[in-house]
Amino acid sequence: MNRNNLEMKTVAILGSTGSVGTQTVDVVKQMGLKVSLLTGWRNISLLAEQVNELHPRLVYVPGDDDAGKLREAICGEVPEIITTQKELIHAVRDTDADCIVHCIAGLAGIPTALAAAESGKRLAIANKEAIIALGDEIKRRLRVSCGEMIPVDSEHSAIFQCLNAGRNCSVKRILLTASGGPFFGCTMEEMRDVTVEKALAHPTWKMGPKITIDSATLMNKGFEIMEAVRLFDVPEKDVEVLIHRQSIIHSMVEYTDNTVIAQLGAPDMRSCIRYALTHPYRAELSEPGLNFSELAKLTFAAPDTETFSLLNTAREAIRMDGVYPAALIAADESAVAAFLKRKLPFHLIPAAVNDILDNTTLSGGKEKDENSIAEAVRLTTETAERILPRYESR
Repeated sequence: MNRNNLEMKTVAILGSTGSVGTQTVDVVKQMGLKVSLLTGWRNISLLAEQVNELHPRLVYVPGDDDAGKLREAICGEVPEIITTQKELIHAVRDTDADCIVHCIAGLAGIPTALAAAESGKRLAIANKEAIIALGDEIKRRLRVSCGEMIPVDSEHSAIFQCLNAGRNCSVKRILLTASGGPFFGCTMEEMRDVTVEKALAHPTWKMGPKITIDSATLMNKGFEIMEAVRLFDVPEKDVEVLIHRQSIIHSMVEYTDNTVIAQLGAPDMRSCIRYALTHPYRAELSEPGLNFSELAKLTFAAPDTETFSLLNTAREAIRMDGVYPAALIAADESAVAAFLKRKLPFHLIPAAVNDILDNTTLSGGKEKDENSIAEAVRLTTETAERILPRYESR
């Protein structure tokens, strides 16, 4: 039986022009699904191509100028175009889609993640920042609306699938795999001359620039520790990181009887997106899967937390909880933006992030709602604007 379209018929794609968004479009076209809502940012030419291919009923762009450009670029019938945040939130909350695929990156994705949780639909979420900052609130809203959430991150999709092999009360630890990025095995001294171009050359995954830099510093893996704590209700100490250069095992779960369940596959986000759309079924694909006879070896190593110290920073933030995880995200966003503008040396990103956090006075530290998170992000970003220029000449 072909399960590809058994449950999901219509999807909404939030952030369709980004890295995960474009891969979601590929999956949706392959599965023959309808699209009710597309949201993009300012890549109007790509968004117009997607509109021409997918024929959504509703499209969001952030302003009237962009709306005008989009109308001119669309061939044929022009869908309804909305341009305000209020309209977007209403559109997400009231969507007729069976599944909302949330691909908006960064803290900017929090409002739409909360709205999606209120829709009562399936939320396939690729935005780790929203989960880290307000995961408990997202899950609360999902319970009220009778919605459900499936993670799209490759590691958390793997964990989600591995958890189907047992009960959460029987989980001993989660083994979160990491490629190690382009600087695996390097010392801090060796990373002094890292350029933007070198840092963007990820050995395995093709991603947007921000997440690629986070992968190079292992900050992304720190975020994934925090995300796992939020998603699966496990203590931070029970989430272990393993460097796995081949990126074939996407993560593992060890149970109390010492059985380890692993999820393996080619390093391709499309498989995670597809699974989020078809769960609890699996799509039938004509392409060949892994050829185990051609896999020379699978290797594992502990991360170097002295050189890649942001892993420790992430653990500390999730232990402190409250607004501190969101403050870490904001500090990292500022530091990575400075590096990409060549205003911060790569090897000083961890020091800069910690410096920003140490100099930010967070009000309502243990409170955790949309307003307190927004205030923590504002304060942290303001501190970053004062702190980061000190690093430019180092």
